[in-house]
Amino acid sequence: MFIVLEGIDGCGKSTQAKLLADWLRSQGKDVLLTAEPTRGPIGVFLREILSGRMMVDQKTLALLFTADRYEHLINEIEPAIKRKTIVVSERYYHSTICYQAAQGVPWHWLRDINKFSRKPDYTFLLDVPPKEAVERKTAREIFEEESFLEKVRDNYLKLNNDVIKIDGLQKPDKIFRDIREKIVMT
Repeated sequence: MFIVLEGIDGCGKSTQAKLLADWLRSQGKDVLLTAEPTRGPIGVFLREILSGRMMVDQKTLALLFTADRYEHLINEIEPAIKRKTIVVSERYYHSTICYQAAQGVPWHWLRDINKFSRKPDYTFLLDVPPKEAVERKTAREIFEEESFLEKVRDNYLKLNNDVIKIDGLQKPDKIFRDIREKIVMT
């Protein structure tokens, strides 16, 4: 099983991913908790860009995220799924599409470069208004401006059938219950 948690920065993905992984482990499941950007060389480079210490244009950034995803998929996600390990990931291709489209990169081009991506079994969108998300964040990255996050959130909301929308303004334990109730264990 492959489960993805998505949403704008500050929506609670990290908290919910950890809660979900811990709960699945308590159910006797083998779990890989992972995230994008990864800890691999491309992911490390991406974190330099996100911190504002380096600059690249929007399409280059989209290609870097997609390259990191490809490495993530072939080196971590697919092998884990083959071992019957449940994969819980903070972010996946939805993030690249929503964030880079908000920078003006064509939506169809972003979808095309991510066609190789395995479709998750569940993708949860933790929906939070940007004002709230910005207030929650302590560390700042290049995308963490309220006006920009409004565009990103609008893009996430366009995903409709690709995601299960969860109200991210609820208390963390209620958000977790909402997520857990949607997952069908096999």
